[in-house]
Amino acid sequence: METIKTAIKPLSALLAAGLALTAAPAALAGSPAMTGLVGEADTAESAFTAPAALTRLDGTHITVQTMVATSLANFDVDESKTEVEGGDPNQGSDPVIIPSLYYTRQLNDRWYSGVSLTVPSGFGSDYGGQWAGRYNTVDFSLVYIALTPTLAYRVNEKLSLGVGVGINYTSETSEVKIHQLFKEGDGKISSDLDAVAFNISLSAFYEFTARTRAGIAWTSDTDSDLEGNVNLRNLDPVFDEVATDLGIKNNNVELTNTLPQRVLVGMYHEFESGKFFTVDGMWMNFSDFTVSNIKLNGNKVNVSTPSIFNDLWALMVGAGFPINERMTYKVGAMYLSQGVDDDKRNFSIPLDEIWGAGTGVTYRLPDERSLDLNATLFYTGKSPIDTGNGEADLGRVAGENDDPYALLFELTYHL
Repeated sequence: METIKTAIKPLSALLAAGLALTAAPAALAGSPAMTGLVGEADTAESAFTAPAALTRLDGTHITVQTMVATSLANFDVDESKTEVEGGDPNQGSDPVIIPSLYYTRQLNDRWYSGVSLTVPSGFGSDYGGQWAGRYNTVDFSLVYIALTPTLAYRVNEKLSLGVGVGINYTSETSEVKIHQLFKEGDGKISSDLDAVAFNISLSAFYEFTARTRAGIAWTSDTDSDLEGNVNLRNLDPVFDEVATDLGIKNNNVELTNTLPQRVLVGMYHEFESGKFFTVDGMWMNFSDFTVSNIKLNGNKVNVSTPSIFNDLWALMVGAGFPINERMTYKVGAMYLSQGVDDDKRNFSIPLDEIWGAGTGVTYRLPDERSLDLNATLFYTGKSPIDTGNGEADLGRVAGENDDPYALLFELTYHL
């Protein structure tokens, strides 16, 4: 049972890391460096970011978006501090493709509807099974898919209100190695969990003038009741027999995973020349993140989420410069705060502060269609980790990221 508890601890922390990324606007690349999320409100992407802004979109609008993200970072193990053999991980850098689809429709003079199908976040790592930190993590994948129907109401010429219901699917897989005393080679613990959960978004949008507007969107807590299997494999004969007798080789696991509330705000202002700027901010009450109600084969397991998380906040600033009546050049910058302090970080929660800068172009096609092409470079932080700062019962492992950068490319078609 203690072995299973050891597996549940990194599992709950890995879920925390992935959930934190859903709070970041990194998967909502409406403009370079994720700028213009709320106030710009010129495309169907508002169906996800700020439902109240749908009242600016007369008729029917569709947006098809594809993003390609790749990380350049590699974790460098500090051999002078690390007590476990294995060295650096074998980290790959395969790009991740993130698709999204948005649709809005005007119902009448006051009511507007929309729906979005997005992948708000995907989080994962594949360190390989031989590296020094294999008893903390080998590989991990967390994917979210969100279907969000929305409705907006124009109160008057300036004020609009909106509501959205998020239908969120979560899928998690992971593997951790087990050190064995009586057999050469490691055992392993693998997990495979999924869930469907719901949240609510409320938003307001205010148009001060034809050139200046602002909005706010609040999203409630999301409780995901994940369920699936945690299995033990490649065990030494003695442990295998004991695990079989205890019925813990193949386990049904249930847990409640709460993503705290978050707020997104933004404004847009256009000058008479056609140039414009945007400012967006995000706050998430991530210090209240919890993994609770953990059950193993129907029995409660006493594993608590460590209180190590910080509230997350982000700031995004962008600007647009029309080159001619068809083409607009855009630039943007963003910052996302640390999800966990350096002295509390572990391999399950590698989040560091993130800085980003990007550039892009919007090209207007005939019949009110347009194309966006954006590129953003992120500095993702060295994310120093030293398991000797906390629980090092699996052997101390320390190091930090080399080349801590990531690239995001986005192609979006509006019609």
